[in-house]
Amino acid sequence: MQSATALPGFERLLEVCRSRAHPLKVEPPLPSASPVETSVAGQPMDSQLAAVYSRVGYLWVRDELYLLPEHHERRPDLHRVNAHWRKDWVEPFGSLLVFAKDDRLAYCYATVPALVDARGLQPVVWVDVYEALYAVPVASSLDHFFATYARYLEAAPKVTGDEEYAPPLRTFPWSASEAIAQDAELVRSLRAGHFDFLMKASARAREWVEQVGSRG
Repeated sequence: MQSATALPGFERLLEVCRSRAHPLKVEPPLPSASPVETSVAGQPMDSQLAAVYSRVGYLWVRDELYLLPEHHERRPDLHRVNAHWRKDWVEPFGSLLVFAKDDRLAYCYATVPALVDARGLQPVVWVDVYEALYAVPVASSLDHFFATYARYLEAAPKVTGDEEYAPPLRTFPWSASEAIAQDAELVRSLRAGHFDFLMKASARAREWVEQVGSRG
């Protein structure tokens, strides 16, 4: 069984970005004198998220997403963002643990502590904060999320010339259904209705999740 702190999906995402010359920024982790904490604004820190922070302090993938730094004086960081999140959103959304954001828009990526599995791993959802709040399940664990995102980027057409600054034609998660459906554990959870409580406000999300569940 794979260790919870092994991160092949995370390493694969970095590899795909570098092989495709996709702009990214990786900053070193906090000094060892400042260990990764075990909780965030009252919610347990996912073990794979803690493992990510032991490797990097910040990750940015241009036009895609960025990982919140665990602590930072100037940037929005993991602890401050989640403290505000708890105040701003009602349950069940207030108990999500936001760890990353879309690079262009206000969409968020969060783990779901309420659905932690026997290994202590939390699934990942994409959160739409623009209208009626809802979340779309995208991975059975954080490292599966990185592996899925790597597959999504790998399948993207390479941008050349003047197209470099054009709006992206694909969006995650809506354009990533094939990659997401490869996460067999997530598909089983979708079919069992484990995420229904986070999607009630969006018919689009429910319909899309049904399509993903039928692919797996």
